[in-house]
Amino acid sequence: MNFGTYVFLGSTGHGMSRDLFGGPGLTVLPPARRGDIAALLDGPARPPGEIVIVDGRFGDVLAVGHREIIAALRAGWTVWGLSSMGAIRAAELRDHGMRGFGRVYRSFAERMIPDDEVAVLHGPAPEYRPLSEALIDLRPFLGHLAGVGVLQPAHAREIADVLAAAWFAERTVNALAVLCGEIAGPETVPLLRAELRSLPKYRLKSADLRAFFATRGRWLAR
Repeated sequence: MNFGTYVFLGSTGHGMSRDLFGGPGLTVLPPARRGDIAALLDGPARPPGEIVIVDGRFGDVLAVGHREIIAALRAGWTVWGLSSMGAIRAAELRDHGMRGFGRVYRSFAERMIPDDEVAVLHGPAPEYRPLSEALIDLRPFLGHLAGVGVLQPAHAREIADVLAAAWFAERTVNALAVLCGEIAGPETVPLLRAELRSLPKYRLKSADLRAFFATRGRWLAR
């Protein structure tokens, strides 16, 4: 039996309907940082429930710790990780019982891609509006641009390599347009901008989040 679900969520959920995260016993919390999981365990006495780590903070604070997640698992909590920081921790702690979900998680579990592939710069709470794009989302979008002829495949790969070498906060749509113009030619820029309407379809982080809660809803319905 589930005695409460606690979801650590930030920019990955920006723009999504709050109904997606509705339901009895579900609490949405800010992105996880060091000590947040421990605080759940050390707070008012409650039976073990479910922790879902989607987004996490780092840089200005310590990232959510492995030891506190392991402590939650040992205390009987179910801990899920997906989409962003959660996917990283789930891949790192899968042998300890943390559960992972989605394509982003599998990318870390199977290939251990760099952590900054999921990182974005975002605005303050409660909106957490993304100010940059995650590279793990831009890669399939670049593949789409090559597939529809906006870019040559070699140009798409070169642009991805340049973005991979950049600071995560500099991976913006405008930076992508500049790179397209420099690498593939200025004639590609208006074509790129016309395709931006399809970018949301290639945001794997958001897709994993939606799929997780859609699947979870079916579990609860049973």
